[in-house]
Amino acid sequence: MRFFEFGGNAGIEVDRFVMVLRNFIGRASSKKAPAKLNWNGLNNILKKSGFELTADYETFKAMYDSSPALQGMVKNFNDDGIELKVPGAPDDKNPPGTQDSQAAVDKIAASAAPQQLQAQA
Repeated sequence: MRFFEFGGNAGIEVDRFVMVLRNFIGRASSKKAPAKLNWNGLNNILKKSGFELTADYETFKAMYDSSPALQGMVKNFNDDGIELKVPGAPDDKNPPGTQDSQAAVDKIAASAAPQQLQAQA
């Protein structure tokens, strides 16, 4: 079923959809993990939640454009799927366990400096 087929119940379905995504964000937040879903994954979650909605880019865009609540929860979406805003999740620019190149050089230099000073003395 497409979003535009809901008729008068569209607002209720969007609210239910927002609740499902909030639950997903809550689980991701507790793990401090990002929340990215492709359309197939999102459809599986919706199916398990009792939705007859089939999510794809066009359907989601219609829902997104009409719902400020949904707009506040979504970091990005495209033809591949959606990425949700997760409080406490690491930033994509520096995933956990990585550091930028300058920070790596600084760390190596700092650990080598005492040894170099002792060798010169």
